[in-house]
Amino acid sequence: MTAMEITRSQLFDRIWSEPMGAVAAQYGLTGNGLAKICDRLAIPRPPRSHWTRNADNREPQPDLPPAPIGLSETFALGRRQMRQSPGRRVRLSAEERREHLMDAAKTIALARGMSAVTMREVAQEAGISETQVHNCFGARTDLLVALARRETEAQEKRRRRRIARGSNHHTRVMLSTIGYLHEAAQSGPLLPMLLRTPEVREAMKEERLQKGAEARAPILKQLTARGGMDMASARASTAALTAVSLKAGGILMSGRAPLTMVEEICLTIVMAGTESDEELAAGRTA
Repeated sequence: MTAMEITRSQLFDRIWSEPMGAVAAQYGLTGNGLAKICDRLAIPRPPRSHWTRNADNREPQPDLPPAPIGLSETFALGRRQMRQSPGRRVRLSAEERREHLMDAAKTIALARGMSAVTMREVAQEAGISETQVHNCFGARTDLLVALARRETEAQEKRRRRRIARGSNHHTRVMLSTIGYLHEAAQSGPLLPMLLRTPEVREAMKEERLQKGAEARAPILKQLTARGGMDMASARASTAALTAVSLKAGGILMSGRAPLTMVEEICLTIVMAGTESDEELAAGRTA
């Protein structure tokens, strides 16, 4: 069987409701293999004697601890798809192959952490040779940077679509903030994991600075040219409110607080800051 997505909580409940071997078989794994996955994901397992005892004498199911740093609450479980025979292999274009390999790297990173993303593991996940992976991406860093760029560009496209629906600065900020928080809650930690990887962070440093400046330019123009605020104040305000949103997004990506709570607090701060900027600008132009 091919891998399927499951949450840590779901697997935790499964292994405490029936024997490990039975659960493992349902996913095409061995009991020992599933035990290693549970240990890697910090999922407490029943002791060996658990299922030999009378139901009244079994240990109660403990609380599920948080996921290890860098690992998602959702991951792929099951056997990887076997490599196709040469006669059945689908020939992909160069771009399709690159996308396929980035998808494989993403699957590995979310399931086992960034350190598990090696050229060999990606090749095995994709069902091709390691040499073919190197033909598409010269080194691991090239693959991770390409994946980070893809995730960043997709995020930016969604942001632009959201703010385009706003008729004024206040509404655009609100739409952008809400959309970002919901996306952070759903997407998981992949992009932050990538951007925390030293070689990726260094390789993308300049372009991220440039893209950040491009994203802030319309906001700064709104606050200065139309709102009458000086550039230094506009930059400081924009940086502060952006930092609030990014911090809130990080909390959601790590699963440390529910979306409704984070959204309410973040929106209150960001929208109050936006209104303050507009009042300040209005006072200066009065």
